[in-house]
Amino acid sequence: MRPSLTLLTALITGCGSVGLDVMDTGGMASTLAVDPAGQIDFGSHSTDATKSIRKDVVLSVHGDQPIAVVDVYIDDTSDPSFWMSPNIPVPIRLQPDSVFPIEIRFQPDDQGTQRGELVILIDDGTVEGAYLRRPIVGEGL
Repeated sequence: MRPSLTLLTALITGCGSVGLDVMDTGGMASTLAVDPAGQIDFGSHSTDATKSIRKDVVLSVHGDQPIAVVDVYIDDTSDPSFWMSPNIPVPIRLQPDSVFPIEIRFQPDDQGTQRGELVILIDDGTVEGAYLRRPIVGEGL
């Protein structure tokens, strides 16, 4: 539900405070790079630890045109051991010469493998937008 509501809000408000117009990303002449490119792996972490592990995922633009990042979130079906700040400043227009770091944290409550998914919604010129998904994994010891 959240992605649809977020995109609908962005379409109605013109992406609000950052001044994006609907569908103004330049027809996807650029691509969004996500580092790390594959799975976001937190490795093993003790369930008794008092501090969480932090990983930064960095978004950047490959190409000449900016890309509108409409929303970034951890999917609702993900293990609650993974979280990120609810105050990520989206939507934004990410320029080719800039980066957008996203901090994800992991602190397992249970032993075993924990799984999640990072979801990035961009304005690709369609009403639905484009979803980029990256698996997240960590192990509780």
